Amino acid sequence: MEKPDAKHILVTGGIRSGKSNWAQKYLSGFTDVGYIATARCWDDEMRRRIDRHRASRPARWTTYEAYRDLDRVVEAGSEQALLLDCLSNLVTNWMMDAHQDYDRVPLEEIGLLEQQIREDVSRFLTACRRRGTALVIVTNECGSGLVAPYRLGRLFTDILGRLNQMLAEEADEVYLMSCGLPLRLK
Repeated sequence: MEKPDAKHILVTGGIRSGKSNWAQKYLSGFTDVGYIATARCWDDEMRRRIDRHRASRPARWTTYEAYRDLDRVVEAGSEQALLLDCLSNLVTNWMMDAHQDYDRVPLEEIGLLEQQIREDVSRFLTACRRRGTALVIVTNECGSGLVAPYRLGRLFTDILGRLNQMLAEEADEVYLMSCGLPLRLK
């Protein structure tokens, strides 16, 4: 794989499709990489997942644990490239911070929450472009499954799906992962 430039790349696919591994390999051509970890540790299983991700990336990479105000990560750091892993956890965290019972939240409030997430992610993209930072964003493809039988699941896929579309439009390249293999969509 040749050394990447300051492109913005979106990597999507199903769970365990190889998104994170591919993104890390893609960024291996950079010497100075920042890893933005968006996961929160909710339980022992999540701790094991976080530990596995941590062990899989180069020790020389700088890790930032953040899912809000990501433009501040760009402004505070000096890395040539950033890997945001992953957008799905970012949306989950925003949603859990905002409400606990999504069966009763009015759609207007959901719309405001989605707008806040979009604005935060847009500021992040702008900061990366302004600085000339290469960016790889990992996200889950949520449009290939069934419609969730419960409201929280439907709202999550609505927000993530529209955010994925926004990022795909903004990205220089978009890859869909399946069985560890990348399919270039854009």
